[in-house]
Amino acid sequence: MSDTTAAADEQVENAPSADTSPQGRFTTFGGVFTPCVLTILGVIMFMRAGTVVGESGFIRGLLILLLAKSITTMTALSLSAIATNTDVKTGGVYFMISRTLGPDFGGAIGLTLFISQAISIAFYVIGFSEALFGLFAPQGTALAATLNLYRIPQLGSSIVVLLLFAITFRGADAAIKTQYFILGALLLSVLSFLVGGIIHFKTGTFSANLGTRSGSGMSFWVVFAIFFPAATGITAGANMSGDLKNPAVSIPRGTLFAIIFTAIIYLLELVLLAGFSSQSAMAADPFGALKKMSVFMPLVVLGVFAATLSSALGSFLGAPRILQAMGQDRLLPFLEYFGKGEGPTNEPRRATVLSLLIALAIVWAGGLNTIAQIISMFFLIAYGMINLSAFVEGRGGNPSFRPRFKIFGWPVALAGAIACGYAMFKIDETYAVVSVGIAWLVYLSLKGRVKSDWNDAKRGYIFSRIRQNLLLLESSRVDAKNWRPALMTLTDDCEEERDLICSAAHIESRRGILSVLELRAHGGTLKERHEERHKRLEVLRAMLHKEDVVAFADSVIVEDPSSHFDTVLQSYSIGSLRPNTVMLPYPGDTREPAVRARLVEILRTLSAYDLNVVVHKRPGEGFKNRRRKIDLWWAGQGNGPLMAIFAYLATTDKLRFNRGIRLLRVVRSKEERKQAQKDLEGLCDASRINMSIKVVMYDESIFHTISETSRKADLVFLGLSDHVFGDFEAYMATSDEFLRGLPETLLVHSARNVDLMA
Repeated sequence: MSDTTAAADEQVENAPSADTSPQGRFTTFGGVFTPCVLTILGVIMFMRAGTVVGESGFIRGLLILLLAKSITTMTALSLSAIATNTDVKTGGVYFMISRTLGPDFGGAIGLTLFISQAISIAFYVIGFSEALFGLFAPQGTALAATLNLYRIPQLGSSIVVLLLFAITFRGADAAIKTQYFILGALLLSVLSFLVGGIIHFKTGTFSANLGTRSGSGMSFWVVFAIFFPAATGITAGANMSGDLKNPAVSIPRGTLFAIIFTAIIYLLELVLLAGFSSQSAMAADPFGALKKMSVFMPLVVLGVFAATLSSALGSFLGAPRILQAMGQDRLLPFLEYFGKGEGPTNEPRRATVLSLLIALAIVWAGGLNTIAQIISMFFLIAYGMINLSAFVEGRGGNPSFRPRFKIFGWPVALAGAIACGYAMFKIDETYAVVSVGIAWLVYLSLKGRVKSDWNDAKRGYIFSRIRQNLLLLESSRVDAKNWRPALMTLTDDCEEERDLICSAAHIESRRGILSVLELRAHGGTLKERHEERHKRLEVLRAMLHKEDVVAFADSVIVEDPSSHFDTVLQSYSIGSLRPNTVMLPYPGDTREPAVRARLVEILRTLSAYDLNVVVHKRPGEGFKNRRRKIDLWWAGQGNGPLMAIFAYLATTDKLRFNRGIRLLRVVRSKEERKQAQKDLEGLCDASRINMSIKVVMYDESIFHTISETSRKADLVFLGLSDHVFGDFEAYMATSDEFLRGLPETLLVHSARNVDLMA
């Protein structure tokens, strides 16, 4: 066994177990099962189960139940896979998503979940207050109008919020103990209507209630939207992750058992309601039907109170812990204040106070019907992101993804993500768009600003997709229709050749692949060259970031670049994804002769490998590079198509070259003008590029005519014939003075191995 492996094993063996953690104090039953059950068995069970059977009938009601539970079950499987593949800490769903899809996605979902859960506190408490005041002051009575006039229900809701805050502020231990009493009351209520339903069950009534009610004005998806909140709540236990003794065991077991347990209760409720009352009665008064079916009606009323208070308490427990986890991760400066915990159990009291303030504000603002639908959307977004996280992990094939929970496959996770999105838009397209838009805006505000110290699974997923596509690319043939510039810039000093790199970015225009290779000489040891390479890479990447150039950066440090260039060129690829064009700087007459000789040698090597070559010449003195107009000089040879494509790509960003391209040719006589005009029109037509055409007559010399004509251009393309390219040293000797009189110029030689006009 290697020393590294032995050290890693020793760390694992000596690491503190989840059971000994100071925060790990709740078991599966108290920390996951109970919060999930209390949230799932909510107001919908009492107030809207009768609506499902009354409007849609038992068969469609059963389908609605199966669909809702299928979504939450797929999400629970994904949740379980993620929870058993990582050391889950405080933050629950936020923690899992951020460690899988990155801090920007995690932060976006975390903030939306925190806000929605904080608002949920008020929503559930208002439901409690309305039920309470409805017992002695039903809606429509004079007493109810008087109470509403003086805003007594809001005052009562505020008192309840403050009481729940007092319980939660004392710590999760007090809240969990309170939940046990609420769970007991809730189960007594469930037992009351189940027993009553069995006693009063009528086979004939059940048969009559199988189909949709005649005259029902509610579609399948409207009823599904009404019922679906009854299936939410599966993340209530996961949000307590930092307080669990063993999250990897408790979250899967507690969540799945809660789904199964509540599914049985809802199924029995739908069956018994269908066998007890007529559809018209259930549609008119769904809660009344349930009260009549119960063997002891006050227990059902007690159940409504227990359901609303338990859901509010669960939100009061979960919301602050999400915000605390985000603060501890230091996603944004203003969140760090809420990351600090209090006491030996690290209670998120600061975040709890903020949750209280949000809940009180919503209580007094009123109008929760609209907000409640958006809350449901946010939960569906979170469920979709959980499934997406599991899909990315599973489909990416990371060796690190080894969940202990084996009942999982990435197709199920993908189906869960799609189902969540589909359900959102079927429930309400407007609220779905609003909810997704809010989450997306939060993501965009975090993207690029969030720095994290942990890794996520996105890179693994991207790697797997790139690998698959590279293998596909390897088996395909390069053709003109799919040709893209794979442009490599070659330099020995990236800082000195900023103009070269920026010009390369312009003609690649983010349509192909741009790589910047810095090939430098260094006579030190192998270790010294390795260290120098890392230093140069940092410099190169910083320069690319500053210039907003999207490129792959690489630095090769060798003892003698000239003797190693051939090897570097052959190995600079990943399979068939290799450069087809090399761009390098023109030395000018101010550089040493050795530099010119090296350039000539490099050009010979590039010619031997059938690569396109672009030699970049900086603008002469006195030229202002405004990046507005391009002049393309074509002598009718094979370089025209490549120059035309590069010129076109440079104009795809209208902010750079907004005056377009001039296609020019120099002729000696009027007799040549007509043919030149025809040739230029042919190139325009074949290239399908909008270029203005101009044929120029010259008297003294071609060089002088080109200089005078293109003096006001910002970028000039000149072709290098095979003859000139083969004797570039002689070309430099005769053209230095001419090139100094031009703005930024690209000397182009095409390998002509692909028909670029296709």
